[in-house]
Amino acid sequence: MDKNLARILLLFVFMARGCSFLFSKILLQTISPMSILAVRFLLSFLVLVLIFPQRLLHCSRESFRGGVVLGLLYTVLMTFEMFGLRLIDSGVSALIENMAIVLVPLFIAALTRTPPRKKTMLCALLAVIGVGFLSFTQNNSQNVALGITLILLAAVTYAVCIILTEKVSRNADPLTIGMIQLGVMGIASFAAALPFGGFSLPRGVSEWIPMLLLVGLCSCFGYAFQPLGQKYLPAEEAAVLTVANPFTASILGIAAAGESMSVLKLIGYALILTALLLYHRNGRRA
Repeated sequence: MDKNLARILLLFVFMARGCSFLFSKILLQTISPMSILAVRFLLSFLVLVLIFPQRLLHCSRESFRGGVVLGLLYTVLMTFEMFGLRLIDSGVSALIENMAIVLVPLFIAALTRTPPRKKTMLCALLAVIGVGFLSFTQNNSQNVALGITLILLAAVTYAVCIILTEKVSRNADPLTIGMIQLGVMGIASFAAALPFGGFSLPRGVSEWIPMLLLVGLCSCFGYAFQPLGQKYLPAEEAAVLTVANPFTASILGIAAAGESMSVLKLIGYALILTALLLYHRNGRRA
């Protein structure tokens, strides 16, 4: 796979992942967060095993290790996301979580002990100010503070996942990693569902439709094929493409979920999206 095809694949991957905020928000009205994650990722794992059984049978040690590590990290990420998503709008959640785009180069700079670019620091500042504006657009201030904190923790975890995905995909089969990752996420979420309100299955068409969309579009495609695209691109370039995620989630949140758009929210959206696009321009020049 060449780099252009990898970019196109990751673009659609992150668009699919952006749809998950709306589907999850719908399911959270009736199902506990960990039950949603358990059903979503266990079904996704089973679907991929049926489609690619040989990948799992010939799984290498490197692919297995990579899938387990990423699966555990992404379980932490999704736990922060789901509990935060219960408290704030889906579009706001997606924008804040995708501050990972800005965090990735900051983390890489810290790991390599090199100072980050000035433009990266400016993007981080704009994104933080944007989060401040978004915090004033929600109703209950106590719940909003907790929700934003959880989504910020999801953003930090997401940045670590992006960096680590590039590293574990280099010498292993990326699709196998994605399959193992989904299986680990499903098992870990099921284990966590019991102390977090018990495990329950979706009931009725109104719950199964968004769940199956989460399984097929957002997980089987969105998660399993991210390692495949990232194998051919550096972590910083993959992080740039995640801008498709909040764009998709924000549009769906307003169009399909009826989320309001106030002046303060518009300013917050503009600041964060400016930061993401400014970094996108910076990444392309680099």
